[in-house]
Formats: sequence, C-alpha cells, structure tokens
Amino acid sequence: MKMIDINSVKNKVKDKFSSMKNFDFKKFDFKNFKFNKKTFLLIVGILIVLTVFIKTTLNIQKVLFKRKADIAAKAKPITFEEEATPVKAYKVKRMDFKDTLPTLGNIKGFKENDLKFQVAGIIESFNFEEGEKIQEGDIIASLIQKEALLKLKYAEIGLNKDQKLFDIGAISSLKMEQSKIEYESAKNDLDKTNIYAMSSGLMGPRVMDVGGYVTPNDKIGIFVNADKVYAEFNIIEKDIPKVAQGQRVEVFADAYPGKSFSGTIDRISPVIEGRSRTEAVKVELDNKEGLLKPGMFVRALISTYEKKDALVIPSSSLKKKENEYFIYVIHKEEPKKLEESLTGKGKKEQTKGLFGIFGGKKKESMPQAKAPAEKTAEYGTIEVRKIKLGYMAEDLVEVAEGIAEDELIIIEVQEEFKDKAKVEIAEVQEGIL
Repeated sequence: MKMIDINSVKNKVKDKFSSMKNFDFKKFDFKNFKFNKKTFLLIVGILIVLTVFIKTTLNIQKVLFKRKADIAAKAKPITFEEEATPVKAYKVKRMDFKDTLPTLGNIKGFKENDLKFQVAGIIESFNFEEGEKIQEGDIIASLIQKEALLKLKYAEIGLNKDQKLFDIGAISSLKMEQSKIEYESAKNDLDKTNIYAMSSGLMGPRVMDVGGYVTPNDKIGIFVNADKVYAEFNIIEKDIPKVAQGQRVEVFADAYPGKSFSGTIDRISPVIEGRSRTEAVKVELDNKEGLLKPGMFVRALISTYEKKDALVIPSSSLKKKENEYFIYVIHKEEPKKLEESLTGKGKKEQTKGLFGIFGGKKKESMPQAKAPAEKTAEYGTIEVRKIKLGYMAEDLVEVAEGIAEDELIIIEVQEEFKDKAKVEIAEVQEGIL
C-alpha cells in the first residue's frame, strides 16, 4: 500500500480551501461528479485537519475556564472590612456603683485603761484573772493595807473622842471639823490601796504579780471595756484621700467564718507614721456578745464610694492625653455588599461565547450543596470623644459627662485610633463582672 504524505495533503487542502472561496455550490453538478482516489484523499485530509483544530480549541477552552475558575475562587473582593482592626466592645449600662478599700488590722478595746495604784506599796492580791468579766465597782487588785488600816483606826478613835467633847461644849466646832477631815483622809488613804472598776469590762493582760512593789507610776495591768471595741487599721499614704469619718466598714474575723461585723470610721489619726508611711484609722464596733477579743486579727472592707444608677465603664477603655481623658465610641455600620465574582453571570456569558464558535452548548453543572451560613461580622466607625470622669476605682470608672447608656465603646485599648477609623467588632460585653 502506498504511503500518504500528510504535508502534501495539507497543502492540497489549503489550495482547495483557497479555491473554494469563489466556488458556487448551486452550479456544481453533483450528478456528473466523479469520486476518484484524489478526491477521497482530499476529503480525508480535510476531516483530519478539522478534527485536530477542533480538539486543540476545546483543550485551550478547558484550560482557560479552569484558570479563570481558580482565580475567581481564590480572589477576594477588596472591601473596607479587610482593613478594619478587630476590637472588643462594651455596651454602656447604668448600675449601682460601689468601691471598697481592703485593709488589715487588729481589735482593741473601746476603753483600754492602764491599772495603777495611787500610792506606793506591795501588791497583796489580784481578784480577777486575764479575760474575766468585771462589774462596775469591783475591786480589781489591792496593796498590803496594814499601815493604812492603823491610820484609819487612829483617826476614827480621835473623831469619836472629839465628838463627845463637842457635844458637852468642851471643844470648838473648828476642832471638830479638823477631826472629821483627818478621818476622811485616813479613809481615802485606805481606798488608794485598792483599784476599783469604774465600769463593766474585762481584765486585760497583767504586767505584775502578787508581792511586787509598785509606785503610782507603775502599770500592773490593763482594764478593757468590751461592750464596744475598736478595729484599728493602718491605711497606706496613697489611699488616705479615699478615707473619711463616718464611712461604713464591714469587718471579718477568721474565728467566725461567714460572719461580719458592721461599724463606722470613728477616728482618723492626724499624723502619718514615719517608717510605715501609714495613717491609723479606728472603726467603732458593737460587741455586746463579746465575740471580738482585743488583739484579734481582722480584715475589713471600707466603703469608700457608693452611687446608684451610675454610668460605669472599665478603666481599660480610657485614653489619657495630658490631663484629659478620651474614649473610642463605635458607631455600627452595615457591611458593604461584595462585588459580583467571576463565577457569576459573566462566566456563563464567556462560556457561551467560546462554545458558540463551534455552535456547541456547555453542559449544565450539577447543583452543589449549600455551605452552612457563617455569622455575619459587624463593623463600625470610631468617634474619638472627650469625657468627664466622676469617681475612679482600680478597674472601673464612673463617667460624669460625655457618654450615654447603650453606646458601644472600645475596651482593652492597646493602640491609638483616629477619628472615623474602621473597626471590626469581635466581641460585645454587656455586663461588668
């Protein structure tokens, strides 16, 4: 069999195509047309060229569509949201604002008096042990009274003698008055050998024991009035402006878990301690049950500020510039609609145009399952606003002017925002824990 030269066939096809431009099919005589070997080869060559051309065109079309589809899938329309900074927001609400100052201290007696004798002598007895209750008028301790008793007995004898003489007119009234004074003086000297309780209370620590010699300058013990007690605290220098007389205080003792004792600040020392740089504060507490013992360790919360229905924001939302405070208010905006992607109507029109060259139709793709809807992101515009502060606590701040309830502000401010800057609201906090 004779081999077919493809190049010669192609050349003949080209010549045939060029000659067919002016070919009139209406005048062609199909009845007398002779189908010879040359004609057969010509037709086969034309079909081969057309097949190769169509196949190549389809492959190019397929590659182009695939690249455009990949580009359309990967490309993200440029919107302002991509430049928005994610922020945490707080929705401003009114609340009862209360600030407290924690502190530590000790219990002291409402009245703590040093026990001292008025005269010198040797201690003969203590009538109460430490911690025992003492009633008003009780004798707490006594000195040896032998000498005082002798003086009183001598004064009493002299008074009785002078009284008889005065009755018969043997002595003057002046002499009688002198005898009475000597007797009262001896009696008073005897009383000075005893220590009497001026009110009800408790026996505190004893400093001296029986048999010890004391003078009027020596303390033998402490008397404590425990119906009321003081809780004494030391306030550090930076917190002194927060403390004032009359402020309510809740006191807690480790000995009584779950129980608190309420009182008010009664005394504030006018002097700051040099070494500790603290100021002493005393809180008066009712202690009728006798639960609080002098020397007991206690904790306390001093109510330094209270206000109902106040506008309160986290202190992390503040931006300070010189002596002024600012906040970043968020005005919500609807997200912009995304532009039509390449996978939309335009793609279909391009597909139709390419296939239209050959009069073909693109097969319709199978419907795909819809992806689950994602939560729509929220965006907003920043307003830099100056505010006036009321009371500042460690974590919270009361706003006196410059903000309204239900407005959104940025919290946990870590950078400076410009006015009308775009932000993405990542989280909204509606309550302060």
